[in-house]
Amino acid sequence: MITVDVEPSRKLLRTRMSGFLSVQEVEDFSRREQGLVESMGWKSGEFLLLVDTEGAVIQSQEVVAALQGIVLHSRYRAGRIAVVRRDALTRFQTERILGVRDNTAIFGSVEDALEWLLFLKPEVLPRKRAG
Repeated sequence: MITVDVEPSRKLLRTRMSGFLSVQEVEDFSRREQGLVESMGWKSGEFLLLVDTEGAVIQSQEVVAALQGIVLHSRYRAGRIAVVRRDALTRFQTERILGVRDNTAIFGSVEDALEWLLFLKPEVLPRKRAG
């Protein structure tokens, strides 16, 4: 399951992923996310994305490929993506998904992810991961 909430004042999309996802769920999420960005009038690079994967498990290779495609090819791309991933084993899969682009990072808590997204200057961003 994937849910998406928007915080317009912060130009922030909050996504929660749980369980074992299907490619169809990933595609539905992408359409929902892109629609929200467009409805807010944001351009590519003007918003932030927080993905909390607390309930997610290891995903199929098809789902990993679909998520990589979103990260890499979405019309409206987040300026920064922070993923909360606590489990070490699933963290490797998350690194593989995010490794296709810069300005992404993985954190052990929502608080750390939000601090990085909202308060650090772009010139001090890690290339791929932090925390």
